[in-house]
Amino acid sequence: MKIALGMRSVSRRLVFVALTLTVSMAYAQQQSGQQSNVREEVLVASAAPAPVPPDASAPALANVAPAPAPPPPPSSGYSWTGFYVGLNIGHGSGSDDTFVNPLPTATQFVNLAPQTLSPDPSGILGGGQVGFNLQHGRFVFGVEFDMQASGMDGTKVVTPIIQNNGTPFPGAGFISVHSDTNWVASFRPRLGVAVVPRLLVYGTGGVAFASVSEFAITDFRPVGTTRYPAFIDETKTGWIAGGGAELGLSRRWSVRGEFLHYNLGSDSRTVNAIPLLPPFQVAYTFGDTTANTFNFGVNFRF
Repeated sequence: MKIALGMRSVSRRLVFVALTLTVSMAYAQQQSGQQSNVREEVLVASAAPAPVPPDASAPALANVAPAPAPPPPPSSGYSWTGFYVGLNIGHGSGSDDTFVNPLPTATQFVNLAPQTLSPDPSGILGGGQVGFNLQHGRFVFGVEFDMQASGMDGTKVVTPIIQNNGTPFPGAGFISVHSDTNWVASFRPRLGVAVVPRLLVYGTGGVAFASVSEFAITDFRPVGTTRYPAFIDETKTGWIAGGGAELGLSRRWSVRGEFLHYNLGSDSRTVNAIPLLPPFQVAYTFGDTTANTFNFGVNFRF
């Protein structure tokens, strides 16, 4: 009986100790889990980036107005640069004064007084042009070659012939001079300003060429027996200058008006009588062949 009681007492103690150990271990595990959670929260918190405070010195971009666009250049939307071809028509009037000088002297010649006749040629011109422009801002630099057929001609006739003493030579004798420009051409630089994008005002000047025929005759017939003819047919070279204005109608088409003055220089011929009558001669000095021309044209630009 005593042994049985003792065994029960030992069993109770063992159970108590086992329960105590179980409770202690569970408590220890609980405490360990809480500490691990605390450490993980601390690590996560330390790894997260810190919030950046706003920079008071940074400009508020939303409140900054955009910079205004620069103004367009004066020629914006229209350009004169490029090659062009065109046609023109106009009118010219000029002078080709011819000096008639009897030789060897007016006193010896007797029947002819020195005098000047002015045929003043004029007429219509028409032709074409080709050129190139280069524009920089408002300024336009170009070169042009043009050529026109010409109807410019003029004749001056004096009758009767006036002798050196101021009296008329008997009969229907006469002096006649004639000037005829067959064609005229020029090669000219041009310098202009686009006063507005589509309106170009320019000056121009260069070298001029022209086919010119000049004729003069002093004819003492039928009372006299002699005549003194002179004839020149040549291509003359001189200078040309002027200006104009051109209006752009579209990107490719433009119209223009132009004034040009040219001077082709002078020429002279000394001729003998037909039939010969030594020592008498007549010297003709064809003065500067000049003209003022006005033309209107249309250009097509490439």
